[in-house]
Amino acid sequence: MKFTSLSFLLFFIVVYALHWSIRGKFRLVFLFLASFVFYAAWSIPFAFHFLTLVLINHLLNKQILKNKNSYWYTISLFINFGNLFLFKYFYFLWSLLFQITGSIWFSNESVQVFLNSQFGFDSITLPLAISFYTFQMVAYTIDVKRGNANEDPSFLQFGLFIFFFPQLVAGPIVRHGEFFYQLEVWHAKKEQLLEGYYLVFLGLLKKVVIADNLSPIIEPIFQNPDSYDGVSNALAMFGYAARVFCDFSGYTDLARGLGKLLGINLPENFHAPYLSASVRELWTRWHMTLATWIKDYIYFPLGGSRVSEWRGYFNLILTFTLAGFWHGANFTFIIWGFLHGLMLSIERKIEIIRNQPKKETVVLWKKWIGIIYTFLFFVITIPFFNAPTVKNAVSMLWRSFVNAPGERIGQLEKILYSILLTFLLNYLQTKHSFPRESWTTKFSLVFLFLFSFVVTVLLGYLAPGGTEFIYFQF
Repeated sequence: MKFTSLSFLLFFIVVYALHWSIRGKFRLVFLFLASFVFYAAWSIPFAFHFLTLVLINHLLNKQILKNKNSYWYTISLFINFGNLFLFKYFYFLWSLLFQITGSIWFSNESVQVFLNSQFGFDSITLPLAISFYTFQMVAYTIDVKRGNANEDPSFLQFGLFIFFFPQLVAGPIVRHGEFFYQLEVWHAKKEQLLEGYYLVFLGLLKKVVIADNLSPIIEPIFQNPDSYDGVSNALAMFGYAARVFCDFSGYTDLARGLGKLLGINLPENFHAPYLSASVRELWTRWHMTLATWIKDYIYFPLGGSRVSEWRGYFNLILTFTLAGFWHGANFTFIIWGFLHGLMLSIERKIEIIRNQPKKETVVLWKKWIGIIYTFLFFVITIPFFNAPTVKNAVSMLWRSFVNAPGERIGQLEKILYSILLTFLLNYLQTKHSFPRESWTTKFSLVFLFLFSFVVTVLLGYLAPGGTEFIYFQF
């Protein structure tokens, strides 16, 4: 069920009504079952596969909690990452081996024949949300091992922590310290509920009105850049910057809004990333829960910046290359992550050369130059994030820079308007006083009513039929 579908609306209305009418531990049981049903609506077999993984993780975590040096820790990591590798990276490795060896044993046909003969199906299907739930379970296990998680939750509490349907499919990646304490005092204040309604309508505006209307305009260019001229290729990259922000931050707004309506606060995942003055700042504002995850569980264990200068650069590049690979089993994502790690290393080297403290007096024109540079770098790396092949990505960049001839796409004004709206939405994220902290005032209530009315009208006129959320594929 997509958040933007009628079936999900009906599902959530029923869950919302029953959730607040149930008291005590039965509320926990109900919400866990509702979350399981939400996932099972996509695939019943994979829902039970997921449930089994959660049960195994819960049992292993209890053993690790008793003995931090237990071998169950290694087994837990092996199971989680092995599950992720099998479903997400098996074909990537297999095709790589085929390209290296040329052996028929590593061909896709051999895999299909084996799977069909042994299991009765032709290919391995990627389970929904596998990257997100794997990272969430692994983070908790590592925190238990480190002694940073001592809650000892029940199976239902741990199960809901992983299964909680608003954030299950595409995050935000929730940490134990942000979730379990809320189950002890489970009620929603008026301001929390109003904030939830606001975030739901804001997410619908971003996703359906902006992102979904951009998709049919720009996606054909990423699929076949050689057919379009340089202007079209360049605008497709800028248009995708607007689309991916509105799509992913829109999902986060919906997840956080639905969570608040159920009495659970989820962490923010975006905070005006396109107003960042450096790539380093961008990664403190973009997909913040993933950035924090890779910092705590990859970058710091590698030594972080508390090593030699060049080893520090290596750690940055390796960390972000792995983060790129997390997004998908494709060389395009590896290159995308590598480029971000490389730019972060270059920025750090420039800081060392300038020998200036990280926090200095903000000069307005320098701030604007930094914003332009950061956004342009983000846009230039987009082809490696969204194009299906490295060839397509390189072709998009080349045709944009040389202004190659070709077909000119229509509806260019829609891309430009979307980019302007995206920057406006980024700017509004820096404003906390209204409406987010003023729900007790009559003016804010009038605003919420008018805002929801306008969004509903726009959905009626501009909803193009809906596309899948971009991060559902990860």
